[in-house]
Amino acid sequence: MTSSDSSWNSGTMVFPSVITNEGNGYNPSTGIFTAPIGGTYVFFVNVQSYGSQNIYVDIVLNGSTKVRIMAFTGNYDAGPNLVVLNIQKGDAVWVKYYSGTGYYTDGPLTTFSGFLI
Repeated sequence: MTSSDSSWNSGTMVFPSVITNEGNGYNPSTGIFTAPIGGTYVFFVNVQSYGSQNIYVDIVLNGSTKVRIMAFTGNYDAGPNLVVLNIQKGDAVWVKYYSGTGYYTDGPLTTFSGFLI
């Protein structure tokens, strides 16, 4: 994430700053990764709560929640989680809102990563 949002509370979490995008599967305008080839992928999310707010997000495959991430009632608490998925070419993976409000970033704290293994 390139900026914090204290009131974010719906939809897909869009990560506009991309460090590496081999195969161009990630779309920084929509926040959706579309697999350029099938295989086994690892996806990792770290979400940082905004102040003492709670935030829950999900890693989603084709509309189905695979894991949940929680940053809960701390002072800028971190919530990390990862999932290993067998996916087909064209499958979509993204991070979506589940519950709570806001996220924080001061440098690369709230992040989304994925790679083929």
